[in-house]
Amino acid sequence: MKFYQPQIQLAREHVLDMPDAFYIHVITFCRYTNFRANGFTTDASDLANGNYSVNIYLLQDSTIPEFDYITPVVHTIALGSIAFPGGEGWIKVQVLGDVPSDPGARDTNPPAAETKTGGAGTVSTTCSDDKSRGGDTDLF
Repeated sequence: MKFYQPQIQLAREHVLDMPDAFYIHVITFCRYTNFRANGFTTDASDLANGNYSVNIYLLQDSTIPEFDYITPVVHTIALGSIAFPGGEGWIKVQVLGDVPSDPGARDTNPPAAETKTGGAGTVSTTCSDDKSRGGDTDLF
C-alpha cells in the first residue's frame, strides 16, 4: 500500500442552464493514527486548458495518540459548478501535509511544523459518476 496517495471518486450533478456541479470524495491512507483532515483549496487558473486543481491538507495532530496503524483520512468536497471548455476536463488532487518538524516536541502547542508534499492523482470528468438527488432512487 502506498501512503499519502489520494484515492479519488468524482461525482457530477447536472444543473439546468448552468455548468455541471462536481463533488469529490478523497480518501488518503496515512501511516499513523494521528493524521486528520485540515481543509482544502482550489485553483481554477488553468481552467482554459481544461485543468482544475484541488489541494487537500492533512495535519499530524500532536493531541491525538500516535499509533502505528493505517488510518484513512477523508475529504468530501462540493466543488460547485465548473465551466470546463467543451464541457469536459481534468481535476488534479494534490495531498499536502503539515508534520511536526521535531516529532519529540509534543509539549509545545501548536508544535512547529513543516509542510510536506504527498501523492497526487488526476481524474477525468468523463469518468465521473452521476450524482443522484435524494428521492431519485427507490429505498425498497
